Amino acid sequence: MEENRPVHILLADDDDDDTSLFKEALEHIQIPSRLDVAENGMELMNKLQGCPDKPNLIFLDMNMPVKNGLECLIEIRNSAVYKEVPVVILSTSVADYLLEAAFEAGANLYIQKPNSFSGLVDIIKKCLTEKDSMNKAKGLEQFLIKFNS
Repeated sequence: MEENRPVHILLADDDDDDTSLFKEALEHIQIPSRLDVAENGMELMNKLQGCPDKPNLIFLDMNMPVKNGLECLIEIRNSAVYKEVPVVILSTSVADYLLEAAFEAGANLYIQKPNSFSGLVDIIKKCLTEKDSMNKAKGLEQFLIKFNS
């Protein structure tokens, strides 16, 4: 990727409020970016198929209608074109079975949705600045970023 090109982010989230907050948080970060949004997993996969340039980072909500985040993650990791794109799971739930399933399916990071706007800004900024070095976590303890309610 060229230095002057904006970071291409793909967000899949069915919650309009969460999507609006994500967009607003992104505006507070001094990193040039381009955001595409999908309202569910099926729309996300369709956007990926029709995307002329692959995204630099994908944020996936775990619980979406039509096709959930885990189903999308599995498809992305089985795709020759998109399997290396960093995928960050954003979810309100940190249930062990979801964490383990996302970890096994190849997500790079699992983030409990922050309960503050500043927390959201911080986590998006961290993901954008570390996207190029974001490898799959070695263990579940490195995989989860949890925010206390």
